[in-house]
Parts: sequence; C-alpha cells; structure tokens
Amino acid sequence: MKQNFLLPILLFFAHCTYPVKNQEIIETDKGFIFPAQDSPVFACNSQGIKAAKLGQIEIAETSFDECLRKNPSLVISHLNRSRLYFLLEEYETLKIKIVTEAPKPGSILYTTILEDLNKSLRWEERVIILDALSRIKGWELYSFEEMAKYYMSQGNLSFAASYWNQILEVNPFHEEALYGMVEIQTEMGKWHTVLDYAKSLSVAAKKNKDFHFYYIKANFELGRYTEALRWINLANANEKSQITFLEIWRDCLLLTKDNPNWEPLLPYYRKIKSQGYTIPDSIFFPTLDASSKELRKAIRSGRQ
Repeated sequence: MKQNFLLPILLFFAHCTYPVKNQEIIETDKGFIFPAQDSPVFACNSQGIKAAKLGQIEIAETSFDECLRKNPSLVISHLNRSRLYFLLEEYETLKIKIVTEAPKPGSILYTTILEDLNKSLRWEERVIILDALSRIKGWELYSFEEMAKYYMSQGNLSFAASYWNQILEVNPFHEEALYGMVEIQTEMGKWHTVLDYAKSLSVAAKKNKDFHFYYIKANFELGRYTEALRWINLANANEKSQITFLEIWRDCLLLTKDNPNWEPLLPYYRKIKSQGYTIPDSIFFPTLDASSKELRKAIRSGRQ
C-alpha cells in the first residue's frame, strides 16, 4: 500500500525539468547551428540543440560530446558545444574540456573555430576559448596577444596590459606587445614610460616602423619641443601623413619659432586634405592669417 502511494510521486519527479540557468535565453538563442542533413553530425547536433532548448542539459552535453567523439575535426560541433557552455555561464567546464583535448599549436581546427567566432561577432566566446588555449603549451603567446587585442578594442586597458605584459615576460622585444603597451601608456598620459617603450620599439620594430610618433608625443607633452622636432625629422612619410602627427609638428613649430616655416608640412597636409580633411588652411596654420595669431599665443601661454 505504501509503495502504491509513493509510485505517483516518484513518477512525477522523474518527469520534472529542474530550473536551468538562463533557460529563457537558451530557448530563444540563435547562436546554435544546425548542420546540413547529410552531415555525419546532423543527428547528434540536432538532438543536442533541441535538448538544450528544452532544458535537458545533460542530454545536450552528451549529444555534443558524442558528435565530437565520432567526428572531432568538424567545426560545427565545437561551436555548438561552446555556445551551450557560454549560455550556461559554465566557462570553466568548457576550458577544461579544451585543455583535456590539447589541440596542437596552430591547429587548423582551432584557428578556424576562432575565425568563425570572430566573423559571427561571438567575441566573448572567443576569449573563453583563447583563455583555455593559453593553458596549452605552444598556444600561450598567440592567445595572450589575441586577448590583449580584444580588451584593447573594448577599452579595458588594465586587462589588455596584463596580457601584453605576460608576452613581454617571455619575449621583452615582442613587437606587437610593445606597441600595445606604448599605446596604453600614451592613453594614460605616462610620458616617461612612453619613452621607455618607444626606446624598446626603436630596437624591436621590424614590420611596423611607425614608432617615432610616440617619441614625439611624449617629448612634446614633457615640454621638450626641440627634442620632439628632432624625432619629427626622423619619422617616415607614413607617420607624417597622419593628422595627429601634423598637429604636434605644427604646435612644436609654433612653440619654438616666431615665424614658423610651414613648407615641410604642406605635402603631407595636402595629402590629408585629399582624403577628406576639411579644416581650412588658415585655421590649421594660424600664422597664415593675422587674425589667427591669437591661437599661437594661446598655445604658447598654455605650454610655457
């Protein structure tokens, strides 16, 4: 009699779906990808997606794991598994699985996964996977660099700096990391530190030689206008064709010359104007117009 009483209760709990974190978001999410019907992973991915949307998370996990066990090189199954754990906010679970699988450095599979996530604007998922890869030997520098670039793009300079610094601990003359750090220090207005990184770049820069601007900007902000002008003369044409560069060049001349000679700037200024820059010459070069000489006085009074 007692057993008959308990049976309906047990059956009730057996069919209960327990609350799942972010279930409403998972139900409506469009990030899961159904494979083509002729794909060898169509059935298991479809089952996993449907189970996830019904809140049957264990079935979804098992289905995606089965897909990857049978066909570990198919990107779509990795993307769906990543999506599941991302929506559940079970980031560490996904990272442990990736570390356990230990993809080889430069793996075409994982570079494709990262490219697909980038193209589909799934940047936060991409960072989670990069963080997992950073724990695998051979992936560290690549992962740190990609995460640093992501956080730079988001304006999170402290996070970006932490990853650039991890690269520099391994390779003190890593070009991308040095450029990343000098940009961060410039943004923060730490001019002596900017000079330190610029010095390293003058030795390390191989692909990108546009480091002179940082010498110029730092010396200008420190009031060393003559030194800034010296670095301006050493800069390449590409740097001189940037409006921020020309503005500092102009201001250095205004602060050091009573009657500046604008001739050296004009070819680069014309190039910038041909690209759509619309400020009139008399405004950009204040000494060309007698009424604009007050600007020169204002610059001098603000700097001296």
